[in-house]
Amino acid sequence: MRKGLNDFEIEEVKNQAREKLGVCRKTNDIIGTQIFSILGIYARVICYPFGINAPWGFTRISGSQDDAGLEKPFVAINTSIPVPCQVFAAAHELYHIWYEQAPDVIPSDLLDEDEKETNEKKANRFAAEFLIDEIMLRQEMETYKIKKVFIKAVLQLADLFTVPYKAMVKRLHETGFIGDDEREKFLAESDKSIQQFRRRYAFTLGEADNRIVVDNLADLSVNAYEVGLITFEKLEYLLGLCGLKPQELGINKAFENKFPSDEELDIIMEESE
Repeated sequence: MRKGLNDFEIEEVKNQAREKLGVCRKTNDIIGTQIFSILGIYARVICYPFGINAPWGFTRISGSQDDAGLEKPFVAINTSIPVPCQVFAAAHELYHIWYEQAPDVIPSDLLDEDEKETNEKKANRFAAEFLIDEIMLRQEMETYKIKKVFIKAVLQLADLFTVPYKAMVKRLHETGFIGDDEREKFLAESDKSIQQFRRRYAFTLGEADNRIVVDNLADLSVNAYEVGLITFEKLEYLLGLCGLKPQELGINKAFENKFPSDEELDIIMEESE
């Protein structure tokens, strides 16, 4: 299996990323965690801590004949992984939604792509092009006066664009800012070493946030409770799926009117005679 994309495939993905940056009006912007809001336009997003060793996420376009016409696919993002990895996973899944309309599971070794299928390599390259636009990358390097790329610069740029360290190393190589030897040297750094450098240079550690988001379930549940469509107990259950409690949203159990029993009705009727 060939290791990388050919020139035609790379140019195709570049054009796709430029097109979507234009559609999203983000051609002069660093995307970062905005990617979750962008993904939310095109999919119903579930964020949940599935575990550090679980897949980074998955997309469900359709699972049966009955739901093949779903208005939006479902995308799950694993919040047990560092936030930069979540960002990259979200952009990766956007490629599959926009250009393949096919289900996808993102493995935890997503960035080790030598043995990956071509469509996965395209999705990775799209995510890199979309999240780290070459013009924006050059602009940030000029702003922070980065003329020679050392590991501090890699970490600084990864922090600015909210992407994984490995993704930034590969992007710097793709855009010609580092050569083959530098790429291999940077990629050879262990996770432990990278975290030590992050602490040394006072960059964020990019840790997991373990947040739980079930699309707009929380808002819909509160609205349903406020208009009397569901009970407080049902509200508690639904918000529990989102890792929330009613009190955290300023909602306390209100007194609920109950219909009188048959015996109470008989007494009322007797008193009225």
